[in-house]
Amino acid sequence: MLWALVYLVLIVGGLLLLFLCAWRVWQKVRAARRALGELSSRVSGLAADTSALSGRLDHAEVTSRLAERTP
Repeated sequence: MLWALVYLVLIVGGLLLLFLCAWRVWQKVRAARRALGELSSRVSGLAADTSALSGRLDHAEVTSRLAERTP
């Protein structure tokens, strides 16, 4: 009877430890997804800014600047 109780405690403790590990991994996955969403929105904003800036630049201006920089 005593051994059965020891085995039961070991099994329940192991399952509890497994559950806690899985819960911690799930928390990290949620944090990574949240960070990915934030980065995605930043990339979208930067892409919009880049396209706005590229619309402002004139092709002739860019070629003249490059000609000035190259020896």
